[in-house]
Amino acid sequence: MLGCAFQRETRPNTLWLQRVILGHTQANKKEKNMGMDVYGLNPTIRVDTKKPERPKDLHKGASDDVIKKYFKEETEYENKNAGVYFRNNCWWWRPLADFMIAHCDWLTQEQHKHLHDNSGFEFSHHEAGTIADTLQKKVDDGTAKAREEVNKREMAVADEWNKGINAQQDELEKEVKKETGDAKLVPYDYPEHFKKKWDDLQKQIDNKAHYPFKEANVKRFICFLRECGGFQVC
Repeated sequence: MLGCAFQRETRPNTLWLQRVILGHTQANKKEKNMGMDVYGLNPTIRVDTKKPERPKDLHKGASDDVIKKYFKEETEYENKNAGVYFRNNCWWWRPLADFMIAHCDWLTQEQHKHLHDNSGFEFSHHEAGTIADTLQKKVDDGTAKAREEVNKREMAVADEWNKGINAQQDELEKEVKKETGDAKLVPYDYPEHFKKKWDDLQKQIDNKAHYPFKEANVKRFICFLRECGGFQVC
């Protein structure tokens, strides 16, 4: 059995999170922080820990200091209780979910689907334990580490390919600015013939460059699964 002394991925920046809830964040920041929040249904809680009380005005005028203090205490609580909360951003979660699907052959098609959405689908305590056992075997026999090495090579190849595509997009951007005289024009608003060129290039981007897989992330998730008492993907 592996130890669970792993630092969990923290929730999105606390002040950023407040602005997301209030609807004032920029789209690119939102995409950067989007991901899967996985909650334990009946997590094991250490007797020497206490869940911090959420301030009533957290999303309605609470000061920055109050927000920071609350989320700092909440993160510390979750770090001490591995089964409470697990988070991956959207780039990290997809390869982890795919790894589960590939090796947990008893999972249903419905469960496959809900591992890739954030609908709040629930997995039972027994299912969580069985997934943990399966993933642990894949850590022990080297499968997870081997997948990490393959992923690393795939990402490197994809990244190099994408550099070439990005260079073509940069040249197209210069061409558009020269013809239109508008230095602030975004691809969505390009003249039709330029937009088609941009879209054709964009379709050639290899998304493998953006999806990392690490054995350490599998281990973190195993720790969560062992202590979550079932989980919900949100």
